[in-house]
Formats: sequence, C-alpha cells, structure tokens
Amino acid sequence: MRLKLKGVYASHKKDRLGRLKDYYYLRGYGALRPQPGDEEADFTPGSPAFMRSYQAAIDAPRRARVTGTLQEVIDGYRKSPQFQQLAERTRSDYLGHLDKIAAAKFSPKTPAFGTYPLAVIEDPKIRKRLLDWRDEMAKSSRRQADATFGVLRIILEWARDRGMISHNHATRPKKVYKADRSDKLWLPEHLDAFREHATPELRLALELALWTGQRQSDLLQLGWSAVKDGRLTFRQGKRKRKVDMPLPAALKAVLDAAPKKATTILATDKGKPWTVKPRPIHFMHKWREVALAAGLDGLHFHDLRGTTCTMLADAGCTPSEIAAVLGWTLKTVNEMLDRYQSMTATQSDSAVAKLERKAQ
Repeated sequence: MRLKLKGVYASHKKDRLGRLKDYYYLRGYGALRPQPGDEEADFTPGSPAFMRSYQAAIDAPRRARVTGTLQEVIDGYRKSPQFQQLAERTRSDYLGHLDKIAAAKFSPKTPAFGTYPLAVIEDPKIRKRLLDWRDEMAKSSRRQADATFGVLRIILEWARDRGMISHNHATRPKKVYKADRSDKLWLPEHLDAFREHATPELRLALELALWTGQRQSDLLQLGWSAVKDGRLTFRQGKRKRKVDMPLPAALKAVLDAAPKKATTILATDKGKPWTVKPRPIHFMHKWREVALAAGLDGLHFHDLRGTTCTMLADAGCTPSEIAAVLGWTLKTVNEMLDRYQSMTATQSDSAVAKLERKAQ
C-alpha cells in the first residue's frame, strides 16, 4: 500500500518508449525527482528514495530563506562532524545556546539574529553589538552569557574555516564571569562530616570522587568492568582521554566491600544506576541534602577535583604524574595548583623545611 503524502499527486504519462509511467509532483514546488545517488532506486510514495526527495522539496523554501544568513551557519554546524562528536551533554547544552543565538534581537524592533546576512556578520561594527548583547544577557546570568557567546565564537570560527566568512568578530572576548572557588577545598573535617551523614551509596560516591578526581558524569556511568586486576581503566566522556591508574589501597578496600548491585559502581539504594540523562538531578538532590545536613553549604561535588589535585601535589607528585592520574592536561593541572594549593600549609611547610636544611 502506498503512503499518502500531503500535497503530492501523480500524473500518468507515456515515456519516450511509449510505456505508461507515473510522475509525481508536490503542489507549490513542482516535479519530484530522485536525489543524487537514488536514480536507480525504487521511487514510489513511501520508499526511502522518494521520502528523501519529498523532504528536500518541503525544506527548499526554508533553505532559500536562510541561504547566506547566520542561520545557514547554525544549520551547517549542527550537521557537522565537529558538533556530532561532542559529548551528549555538551551537544544538549550547545543546542540551547544555538537556539538562543538564532532568536536573539539587538532591540525589540530589529530582526532575529539568525536572519542577518553574512555580510553584516563580517562588518567590524558588529562586534560592539555582539558584546552589548552579551552584556545584556549577563544581567540575568553572567555565566550563561559567557557560555552562549562562546558558542557563537565557535560557530563563526567554523564558518570562517569554510570560507563562508572572512572574519570572526566574536573572538577573544573578555569574560564577564569568573569563578573563584580557591577557598573551596574539602578539608579532612569536611570529609568526616559528610561521611557521618551520608548513606552508604553516597559515601561510596565521595570516596570514588576523592581518590580519582573525575567528573561527576563520568563517575555515575563508571561500570564495574572498569575495575580489573587492581586498576581502574576507562575513557572520559567529555575530553575522551583515557584514564589508567592503579587503585589506591583505601579506594580498593571501599570497592571490595561495596555491594555489586548494578552494572555501574555507583547505584541507588534500590540497586539501580543513577539517572544521568539529560542531567543527574536525583543524585544532585541527594548529595545536596547530605551536604546541608553536614553543614557543608557552599562545597560542591565538583570541588572534590581540586581537592584531589591538591592531595596529589602535597604528596610530592609532579604535574605530569597528577595529569596521568586525573586525565587532565598539564595546563589544567597547573591552573588547579595555582588556584588551590595556597589553601593548605603542606607545601609551604615543605618549602621552609627544605630551606632550613639548606641553611644548616
């Protein structure tokens, strides 16, 4: 049975050889013909080749409207390998920013940003308008304003690489948001307080985060299969870096004692993996409840990463060794150390001791 498609009608005509043949048309568009590569395929309503031609015809008016505009760049980037290879969480975040960019208006009477011709995007005067728009968004959320502007910079650079534009006027903006959590370390008394109030499931999450320094999203999806022969081996979700580290004795003891309720190491009290898509809301709420009960308002799960980095440095690990354990770049390690090491006296104690030994 053939599929009935809105606006499609058939015309029965004879071809050059005198054979009766069906030709298909779309109202308001014209004849439907196979797309390149589909010339030999079955071309009847409902067939894959026909549906590709039908969808292309329906989309033709929109493509005509967006050709040569910023929307064409946005559409192209969304279909690009660069976008598709992003982590699922990152893609989801980017889609929100892309929609915001396309719908943005510099003033109530101006058209949506996505309709701007690329010639306007290349005009040097556009930079001031872009930064003014970013600053207006910052009144609601400075962090989100920087994130959206960062995605704009990425898609314009993508367009510049492909010759669609010659200049990217969203490059190197000074950020309006700067996070300073240099005083947010999980000190031993904080860890003890959390352990006292936490359920076994969240205590396991704390130890796993503390001894590995990994992102929450990676830890919630980490399977027991990653633990083998006294080592922890997996690939990070965001940067795709491989982590291969021996299990510290303290973490190994915790993992050996943990019940294998699910395929993932971290699981709920019912033995089910925590929901992580699109965001681990349930886990975050449970973690927040324990943190408040322990009097740790202001300390985040993410702060455990800096804590782990500092612990490794205090133990005498080099930046390269820290990078190997955490799956970070040397630049990230050094930035973390610059931010967090001043919070503990271990390094200064060691430095003074070395100085005194040298003076003797």
